[in-house]
Amino acid sequence: MLVKKASRSGKSLAFVFGPLSLALSLELTGCSSMSSESTPSDPMLLSSDFAVPQNEIVLTVPVMAAVERDQMLIVQLSELIDHETDSAADRAELFYELGVIYDRLGLEGSARTMFMNALVEKPDYAPAYNFLGIYLASAERFGDAYEAFDAALELDPHSVYTNFARAIALYYGKRPKIALSDIQTFYQADRNDPYRMLWYYLIECETSGYDTALLHLKQRYASAQKKEDYFGYHVLDYLTGLISKEQLLALVKDPQLPMYLKIERACEVYFYLGKEAQRQGQIKLAFDYFHLAAHTDKYDFLEHRYALFEIRRLARQYGLTSYRDRNPLQDPDLY
Repeated sequence: MLVKKASRSGKSLAFVFGPLSLALSLELTGCSSMSSESTPSDPMLLSSDFAVPQNEIVLTVPVMAAVERDQMLIVQLSELIDHETDSAADRAELFYELGVIYDRLGLEGSARTMFMNALVEKPDYAPAYNFLGIYLASAERFGDAYEAFDAALELDPHSVYTNFARAIALYYGKRPKIALSDIQTFYQADRNDPYRMLWYYLIECETSGYDTALLHLKQRYASAQKKEDYFGYHVLDYLTGLISKEQLLALVKDPQLPMYLKIERACEVYFYLGKEAQRQGQIKLAFDYFHLAAHTDKYDFLEHRYALFEIRRLARQYGLTSYRDRNPLQDPDLY
């Protein structure tokens, strides 16, 4: 699912440049903190043979035409900033668009620089805060991420995509009960969107248990008016038992499918299969599904971003020292 963005903020950038915040907002006071991760009894579990059956593996290759298009856009937007833009607001918009393109190419360091440039030009530019919040959350700097999302929502209270991004951050920050309010806001804005239902389900699994979450998912899905261009409905079909895993994967393997769609579908399917395997306690299978989602290199899909998050978290939990998180946002002293 493509991550959409927010819109206009005026808070200090201290939460980005300074050390990790020591306090959260008042609404988080008293909430349980992230549970400590213990080393399991079988630390070699994740190093065992690849658990995904060969017939479930779909290999994808980059669509070079799309990469070349984005590279050309970078050149064009950079020239506009250097030679044809007078107002700070226009420069902020162009820096933001550059950041989005760099993010789509997987160049996160360059993307962050562009978002920071946008805020230098226009300190109340909320979309940049929203994107920085996503980066901070994926680096597990949750306190800083919440501040970024709060900044974006303070200046653009109607940006439901920021509610969505904050809900995911709260979910991964072990605060699913607080995440419920944000995901409900996001869901209510479009009750027909399968991805809103998917994340509502994932969060409710943590707050209400699987049986209740699945019941609510089925109820929401039954009341939705399907849109043909949403592949996410097929993921819901699988989760609710309407189709098998084999039928879901067949929609990714379809030889008539253009490569760009195969990449998108593979990224989504493998991530949600990973989450389902994780829920069922099949940790190695989940770990490998997350790797397949990450292998698609669909950088601008939240499923890709959080597949990497899941991989890092499981690797740390199971003591895989060969995994090194190279995300510089892990080190707050760098900002």
